[in-house]
Amino acid sequence: MNHPFVARYAEVCRQVAAEFERNIALHGERIHCCRGCSQCCYHLFQITEVEAAVISRAVKAMPPAEREDLRARARDYLPRREEIMQRHGMIEAWGRLPPEGTRLACPALSPDGACRIYEHRPLICRKFGIPLYNPQRPGRVFACELNFSPGEEIDDPQLVQIQTGVYHAWKTVQDDYNQAGGRRDDFPVTVAHALLNDFEEYLPEAAGKESVA
Repeated sequence: MNHPFVARYAEVCRQVAAEFERNIALHGERIHCCRGCSQCCYHLFQITEVEAAVISRAVKAMPPAEREDLRARARDYLPRREEIMQRHGMIEAWGRLPPEGTRLACPALSPDGACRIYEHRPLICRKFGIPLYNPQRPGRVFACELNFSPGEEIDDPQLVQIQTGVYHAWKTVQDDYNQAGGRRDDFPVTVAHALLNDFEEYLPEAAGKESVA
């Protein structure tokens, strides 16, 4: 997929991957993320249309039986997600595991704990597991409880600067995307929606800037 917004999204994914690897090198065996550890896959979270377009493209390329199985799981997922949302509201998915009563397996999660769209997974899935800093929530670093104890101090003088840069790079892509007319009102997009619908159709022709700052 050569759409400029997808290319810019891929660049942000590369930045996130580099930050993940930097954290593994820094924290070593403290980060236990591996195939089969799927606790973060039970979050309720939203994705952007660009991420959804990448997933839609991948699903269209799958064998028909696998594609239909994923879509059946997505159709089952959506009303269950809505039921949880009505009971609990939008759950915080930033860096921490989902609280009891709000867990729901992502429709792309296979029974053996592997992600069936792993190479095309959204950014939140690429980031989860390492200490995370959000400039909109300054003064706090979030981290998966399976890797770091609640309240534990994270010794990393580069974390805030690097992750602030990644945050603004991705925000610039999203802002340009919305200005180009790609946003579908306030429709909440999830992985399930990306499995069921062709979000490539929503990619705007006007691509804005060609590179990530």
